[in-house]
Amino acid sequence: MPEDEYSQDEAEAVRPSILRRILSLPAIVSMGLAALFLVFMITRFDVDLSAVWDRVTGANPWYLALAFVIHYTTFLFRGIRWRLLLQNTGAPDAHVPGVIYCSQLVLLSWFANSVGWLRLGDAYRAYLYRDEQNGSFSRTIGTILAERSLDTVLVALLLLAAVPFLLHGGDSVSWVVLGLAVSLVVILAVMLVAMTWAKGRVLRRMPPWMALRYERFHEGTMGSFQRLPTATFWGLLGWTAEIARMFLVVQALGYDISFALVVFLTLANSLLTLVPTPGGVGAVESGVGGMVVRLSALSASAAAALVLIDRAITYISVIVLGAVLFLVRQAVRTPRPVNSDQTENL
Repeated sequence: MPEDEYSQDEAEAVRPSILRRILSLPAIVSMGLAALFLVFMITRFDVDLSAVWDRVTGANPWYLALAFVIHYTTFLFRGIRWRLLLQNTGAPDAHVPGVIYCSQLVLLSWFANSVGWLRLGDAYRAYLYRDEQNGSFSRTIGTILAERSLDTVLVALLLLAAVPFLLHGGDSVSWVVLGLAVSLVVILAVMLVAMTWAKGRVLRRMPPWMALRYERFHEGTMGSFQRLPTATFWGLLGWTAEIARMFLVVQALGYDISFALVVFLTLANSLLTLVPTPGGVGAVESGVGGMVVRLSALSASAAAALVLIDRAITYISVIVLGAVLFLVRQAVRTPRPVNSDQTENL
């Protein structure tokens, strides 16, 4: 059998099936539970669906189009940052693919998170990078952990700046969200310090095959924190675009809410996606909608319209465009030759 044919057959055999993940029992169950939860929230808060639809159809389409475009600039900013982290952890002469490629993989990871459960999109991104670039899976996962750590710190700092400006110094729920973000920062900081402090002990107690993976994971995580100001700059641009998207959705609906609340809702939205349903479905809609009602003078129907439009941009469109990108890449993809030294891909 020719080498190229073998490589393609092998790649086809191990490539994760997105369709299987979408149709998996856990994904279907989690989507069903999320739908039931949304029905409960609609009836619990007496949402007028006709009023919601009137608000949605009456929104300014130009603001919404701009919000859509700005949302997708976040993938460009995140792609630039991730490429920087990959460069930080690679050898000086190592090839790192371009910004467009890295941005595509970030979008595909969000797509996988939106259709699967337990946020497996990050592992899928690392798999694609290993499969297509012959990179180390463990080292790539380390760069993604570093990326998430940087995001968590930025979210906590932005929340810290926004919460005191909310109505009456912030409702108790806003302080709970801030506390969650700060707790995540502390947990990540402890974990990163422990990874460095206990590295030698951990490696001595691991079998060789696991020690190799851990060594590369450690290199990917800690090595990513070089050129930190530049990485922080691109991360901040990404979050600025996220906030701008929410601001434009609010303006499209003609709502009068404070900019601090816009910042808070954007960041709370991101934290709620950590709930292990596909894309945080159920938790994001009910959580953000409930916070809008609690922290502003808007009605439940007005809050529902805001959530519906924002989720159409940040969730539904990611599924649609992510699926298109996935199918296009599958159609044109040429598998790379399999690395003869399989340990390089661990």
